[in-house]
Amino acid sequence: MGFCNSCGRPIVKKDYGTNEDGSPNPDYCIDCFQDGEFTEPDITLNEMIIRKSKEMMAKNPRLAETEATGITTMFLPGLKRWHVEEDYSKFD
Repeated sequence: MGFCNSCGRPIVKKDYGTNEDGSPNPDYCIDCFQDGEFTEPDITLNEMIIRKSKEMMAKNPRLAETEATGITTMFLPGLKRWHVEEDYSKFD
């Protein structure tokens, strides 16, 4: 089992998103990625953090908002969709 590199949810093969050619894409879940494109191309990292924090709190009502937000704030930015590599070539 892996994690969606957009929303962070655990995924197995049946949950994989799809590439443009219809083949499974193990990097992203079907909710985030279909036919080679993100289903919500304009969602921001902050909006995803808020959404996922709310989902975590709904599943575990005893989880404080600060804890849920802390978890998602630490985890989501490191995922492939959100992890922006620095382009140092512009300094050459």
